[in-house]
Amino acid sequence: MKNAIYLVLMGILLLLGCKKSDNTTDSETTGLKVEIKGISGWGEFVNISVDQNKTAVKYPAETNGSPQTARDKSYRTSEKTFRKLSSYVETYNLLDAKIQECARCVDGMDYVITVRSGSVENTVTIAVNRTDGKYADVLDFISKL
Repeated sequence: MKNAIYLVLMGILLLLGCKKSDNTTDSETTGLKVEIKGISGWGEFVNISVDQNKTAVKYPAETNGSPQTARDKSYRTSEKTFRKLSSYVETYNLLDAKIQECARCVDGMDYVITVRSGSVENTVTIAVNRTDGKYADVLDFISKL
């Protein structure tokens, strides 16, 4: 008799313990998402992730291994910032463009930009130290994130 009660209680606990929660704390964005990695000949110097809900800026650990969490920041993406980012994606056709300017050992810094919208994804590389002024508005925008 004790075994039967024990089995019934275990069954109830398993059913309640495996129930999925309706409370979602981190919803996945299905719209435009942009990930930017700043790279140089010495490695990565910044990782930026922007979607409609959140902007996150993270810096890699220093060469001695200590994290730079004091510099890291995460905040809600403003409507103005997201509109501006969307307009750059459209203006420069970043979902289809074939921009590969990576010269990380030559010019010092480059941005590797991955743009996702639904199931479409594209990665472009833009040199930060350009002398022709092309993409200057995008580079300035990224530096202000």
